[in-house]
Amino acid sequence: MKNNTESHNEVVHETHIVSYKEHVSTLVALLLLTIMTVSISVFGANLRSLTVATAMLIATVKVIVVAYYFMHLKFDKKIYTWLVLLVVVLFLSFLILMSIEYLNR
Repeated sequence: MKNNTESHNEVVHETHIVSYKEHVSTLVALLLLTIMTVSISVFGANLRSLTVATAMLIATVKVIVVAYYFMHLKFDKKIYTWLVLLVVVLFLSFLILMSIEYLNR
């Protein structure tokens, strides 16, 4: 016989149905961002540090898209989204500081 404390400890999982349109739009967004990264690295070779910063910015956007859709941050609690955004802001600030230091050499 179960007591009341055991029944409250059960884990409830919700099922989220994502449409094909969302999957295709995510695929298209990631492909466009990848094409942008490749074109910047091939055609923007004379920009040097600006090319690296732009490629890192595009990579950061791709990470956000992947985390939002494929790691299901879209359906999780908002605190997890804020924590990921905090990490992105810290990463971008370190990237900017590193770029400033690199340009001042």
